Amino acid sequence: MLKKYNFSFLFLVILIVFVSKAQENSKNFVWRNLKNEAFSAGEKLCFSIRWGPITAGYAEMRIDDIQEINGRKAYHIVTEAKSLPFFDAFYKVRNRDESWIDVESLCSLKYVKDQYEGGYIKKETTIFDHINRRFELTEKVGEKEPKIKTGEIPSYVQDILSALYYIRTQDLKKGKEYYITTQTGDKNYPLRVVVYDKEKVEVPAGKFKCFVVEPFVTEDAGIFKAKGKIWIWFTDDKYKIPVLMKSKIFIGYITAELIESKL
Repeated sequence: MLKKYNFSFLFLVILIVFVSKAQENSKNFVWRNLKNEAFSAGEKLCFSIRWGPITAGYAEMRIDDIQEINGRKAYHIVTEAKSLPFFDAFYKVRNRDESWIDVESLCSLKYVKDQYEGGYIKKETTIFDHINRRFELTEKVGEKEPKIKTGEIPSYVQDILSALYYIRTQDLKKGKEYYITTQTGDKNYPLRVVVYDKEKVEVPAGKFKCFVVEPFVTEDAGIFKAKGKIWIWFTDDKYKIPVLMKSKIFIGYITAELIESKL
């Protein structure tokens, strides 16, 4: 009876501490309120994807609507990329990424990655609990059993897709740097974004005056290493639309050019 009593008492103490800690986290966390004039529900951006001079596929970035995630209103952002039939024969791409971004705080509430590249299939679903500073990741590769991972997150963490939309809300200026805590898979890491000079660029959607921006994974980001450089041209207006994106890889350049937009 004594051992049973001690076990019950210990369990009760642990339960009280756990609940108290959760309540403490809930009381300490305050949702930030950020200004956003850059994007809204209904926005749609269409891109052509080129490998060197060859058009290899098309991509679309859109904000479908505003949904509710755990009691919070969130922009539902969807990006889809697919290769053209000619390239499907040797490297078929059908990728879909979804991000639910808190309307008020512009941080990530949920992220889904559905990847199909050259026969490689992977799906990730990440739920971000900002109040308790925790995440839960469900990862499934091919036909393998899904794996569930959990861990801690810093305040207002961004998934890689929401980070792009977050930077659009910032007051971009030449020489300015921004630091964004970003999460990929079960790891979070600091992302440094540098704003260079303005340039005029011409893409199928028209001519635009843009800020040239380059994101860097910082040196202390552990196992994360940049696999290639990437540059993004954001329009010099309140919308900061990414009209041109260019990535340097080991076999040349991949370029995304805006061909159509709906704001």
